[in-house]
Amino acid sequence: MNPRTLHRVPWTCEWGRLGVAVEQLTPTDSRVDDVFWACHNLPRSLDIRMVTRRECENCPEWTPAARLTG
Repeated sequence: MNPRTLHRVPWTCEWGRLGVAVEQLTPTDSRVDDVFWACHNLPRSLDIRMVTRRECENCPEWTPAARLTG
């Protein structure tokens, strides 16, 4: 049995959200244009705040997401 390693990345933080900007090419075709991270740690900000990956990974308030613990 191997223990699961929890990596400090935006999508494993309770506050972080990974988003994708999509470019619509035609009415039926689209492609991923960009990927971004957002923080919704409400004590720090009233709104969702865009962050860089480095800022999110180094945040002192980084908290493991509930779905990844236990």
